[in-house]
Amino acid sequence: GMPFGPHKQTGLQLGLGMLAVVSLGFLVLFLAGPSADESLSNGDRTVAETGLTSVLPDAETRQVVEALKTAAPATYAKLDADARRAIGGGADQEAISRMLLEALFAQFNDQAFYLQSATSDDYQSIMAGLAAGLRQMQDADSAWCEGPRIAAFLAQNDETLVPSLLSEFPYGSPQYVWAMGWMETVLNVASRAQAQPRRYAKPSARDEAILQQQGLALGSEQWGLALQVAAFANAEGVSYAKMQEVIGGMDVCELGIAVESVSDRLPTDVRARIWADLMPEIMIGNTPYVMYRVTDYFFLG
Repeated sequence: GMPFGPHKQTGLQLGLGMLAVVSLGFLVLFLAGPSADESLSNGDRTVAETGLTSVLPDAETRQVVEALKTAAPATYAKLDADARRAIGGGADQEAISRMLLEALFAQFNDQAFYLQSATSDDYQSIMAGLAAGLRQMQDADSAWCEGPRIAAFLAQNDETLVPSLLSEFPYGSPQYVWAMGWMETVLNVASRAQAQPRRYAKPSARDEAILQQQGLALGSEQWGLALQVAAFANAEGVSYAKMQEVIGGMDVCELGIAVESVSDRLPTDVRARIWADLMPEIMIGNTPYVMYRVTDYFFLG
């Protein structure tokens, strides 16, 4: 893999190893969703009178479907029609919940444009939801927190990646309930940003310095974490392949939770500029750009 930009080794700057890891968190858990236009065949099966929520009646699903309807009415209409057809053809709850997950994951890409225009508090609510999911995984001693597991997962091709990703969220499981709640947050943020877009300048050198300070402060409280980020920061020429390798020694959940802590400590305006720059790129899976910006953040000079 190619290195991104000149790599100035001016000492460890903790702040942004964290952001790189968040991009991984997004990537691993949510970016593998295929685009929503692989619709079911338009066969002439009987259309059942029921829609999505008749088969998936829980409150979290109802709420996220409402959020989808507001943020992306056309996507919602198409999904509902596809679901009705599938139900008419005898699809079970698991199949329908998988259709919903695919449509929701595709929304990261679809809403990325609006996610550069959200409020600082809204960015933090997205991060808080992500951290809550990572804490849940940590408490359950999930293998997904282990770097090697993630690295192996990222090495799969899309044909294997998507089904194995979706199978991590079976209907009714704690992770499914969490995914619905978190996606509802993301979609509501996107709807607000569509209605009242904010405009931000690119992060300044001062923003980056503040970010690094907060990262270093966190690192001094959590030594184990600081060492993991050091390993990440010192990877020469941070390429995608190198990232996979370095991640092998990390507790990804712990790092993702740390990013949320750093983000929470940032002044409101700084946080808004940082996430307005990075979050849309993370959502569309532009890892090279995210890595380039992160190494930029790491090594001022």
